[in-house]
Amino acid sequence: MTEHAYSPEERAAIYRAIAERRDMRHFSGGEVAPELLARLLEAAHQAPSVGLMQPWRFIRITRPELREAIHGLVERERVKTAEALGERSEEFMRLKVEGIRDCAELLVAALADGREAHVFGRRTLPQMDLASLACAIQNLWLAARAEGLGLGWVSL
Repeated sequence: MTEHAYSPEERAAIYRAIAERRDMRHFSGGEVAPELLARLLEAAHQAPSVGLMQPWRFIRITRPELREAIHGLVERERVKTAEALGERSEEFMRLKVEGIRDCAELLVAALADGREAHVFGRRTLPQMDLASLACAIQNLWLAARAEGLGLGWVSL
């Protein structure tokens, strides 16, 4: 063990959060306290990103009509996916693939237009901004699990 290693209890907690992280589809609603949401977003922003460019933006959706519009986008994509699955279409349509209407918080993780101007780390691997965003989402997810919250994601 080196001086930089965590204690056995701390390591166990980290590995437990990793092992128990799940993609949720059923939510109990309610509210996430503002200070807890701030901690989760801070964890996301501590993720590694090439050149510390942090190309992501987390957008908190609070307006019910916008949440409903996003649900509509997801539903249209769900139908298109089912159509693409052919004979497995009906099976897919029976699955619950999202919880946009029932989750306590709805966050959109986005990569901004024009980010191509920030080339450090992207000149040779242009997808590194996407990899950086994935790290931020993983941090958010693990922090949420450690706080006793579930997270799910829908890709659009």
